Amino acid sequence: MDRLRRFAVSLYAAPPDLPVARFCAMLAARGIGGIGLTARAVENLDPEALARLLRDHDLRATSLNSAGYVLHIDPAAVAAQAALDVKLLDAAAALDAPVNVILGGTLHAAAPGGEAPPLREAWRRAAEGLARLAEHARATGVRLALEPMHPLAVGTKGCINQISHVRALAARHPGVGLTLDLYHSWWDADLPAAVAETDVLVAQVCGLGVPADGTPPVRAELSAGPSDLALFLRDLDAAEYAGAVEYEVFWEPMGRPDADGLLDRATRDWLALTSPAAAP
Repeated sequence: MDRLRRFAVSLYAAPPDLPVARFCAMLAARGIGGIGLTARAVENLDPEALARLLRDHDLRATSLNSAGYVLHIDPAAVAAQAALDVKLLDAAAALDAPVNVILGGTLHAAAPGGEAPPLREAWRRAAEGLARLAEHARATGVRLALEPMHPLAVGTKGCINQISHVRALAARHPGVGLTLDLYHSWWDADLPAAVAETDVLVAQVCGLGVPADGTPPVRAELSAGPSDLALFLRDLDAAEYAGAVEYEVFWEPMGRPDADGLLDRATRDWLALTSPAAAP
């Protein structure tokens, strides 16, 4: 596979006011083969229009982000996520793409002014919520990609943090595989084995910024940080991972970069990382 055809970029990298169609055109102009889609795409375009847009730009959807967040107890949040889940699953069926699943953090299960449940209780509720979502996905013929979150996000994003925990949950449900996001899982000793042994549906990458002052790591451009990214890519190749590799960074935390500049650097860095000369 051509190296750039294997590369994808998440819509999260784009400014929020940049039209989805324009971002698709920018990817296609650089020869990039895929796009990670977000709620913004499925809320503004119906599945048929989205499929046509990607087809017109010779792009494939590498993931749709993100279903789940099953720990919410606020009625408005529950309703909003349920509506988004339906749109994501409908779009995934039309695009033949996996839906990324984040099960939610402990704070989502806390009433206003109340305490979050114990972590073990959050795990139990998360497993029950995944079972419901997996049943819906099976009925629509859609694959789910369950993503472990970095432990620092246990309250705000996801209470399922270890790859081993995600693998155990996914094994209960046909059609459920894994999202392995290097940012969230590079610390996990099970990462190499998971690449080799599991059904990896989505591989997400970024550079790793590790501040010297001890503050939490941050997402960075592909050329930044330690060499864990290159090792991850080698592990994927050794496992004969056939899917795309999706660059996921978020526009606001990245300092609101110019989209053209960000994509130019991403293209350059990806080609450098995957050059035969970069192999050990």
